[in-house]
Amino acid sequence: MADIFISYSSEDKTRVKGIAEALEHKGWSVWWDRQIPVGQRFDTVIEQELNKARCVIVIWTQRSVNSEWVKNEASDAAQRNILAPVLLEDVKIPLAFRRIEAAQLNTWKGETDHPELEILFSAVTAIINGHAITNAAATQDTQSTLKAKALQKKKYILLTIAILGAVLAVPGFFFFSGQPGTQVIHITGQVKTAAEIPVKGAEVNADGTRFFATTITNGTYNLTLENYTVGDEVTLTTSNKDFEDKTIAVKINDREMKVDFVLNPVTR
Repeated sequence: MADIFISYSSEDKTRVKGIAEALEHKGWSVWWDRQIPVGQRFDTVIEQELNKARCVIVIWTQRSVNSEWVKNEASDAAQRNILAPVLLEDVKIPLAFRRIEAAQLNTWKGETDHPELEILFSAVTAIINGHAITNAAATQDTQSTLKAKALQKKKYILLTIAILGAVLAVPGFFFFSGQPGTQVIHITGQVKTAAEIPVKGAEVNADGTRFFATTITNGTYNLTLENYTVGDEVTLTTSNKDFEDKTIAVKINDREMKVDFVLNPVTR
């Protein structure tokens, strides 16, 4: 059983990974990477994890506000008073959830001291400790207090940065920075059925990591891998609710590769 269940659109998986890691760094267990064990149904596993979670974080983006899965999960969490919303993009939250103030992470770039991230941590702590606020007005008051504290902290950080910048500008001080080169591998291909029918909306994931791509209308995908190089082996896995998962292990022999998948439909 995980402390936190993250509800999100699969197309936002790469960005959600950073939030999940930040929560895990605080010591919470998080269920977010929806790798379904072989032989188990997708919807059954999700329902079990959702019911066991002590807190549910819903990630609102342009994709998730139109996802019935996400809205259903958010509705269940709201009824249990364990919902902590996060705005990852500047979108209009579905009407049923606008009374619950969301942490504004649409400008978050992964920094650990982002003021709104502290607000999210405080909300999760309150929910998990059994102090979730049931009154919407009280929720807004509490969030306003947290925002004021976060703003004060942000001003202090900006002042510190300004002072540091002034010091570094003095002759005699030198600052060097560099970023080592990164190997990038591009894998493209098509996902289709045995009858040559393209499969749209299939996720192709590399080694179960944050590197994934989703097929478009003609079944093609374009997957970019970082920190891989020629000679490495990578395992590619497809995921689509209407088709059986398929896994292919390939050896990277070029920085530009093509790997196709032929899927079998799920037997109902």
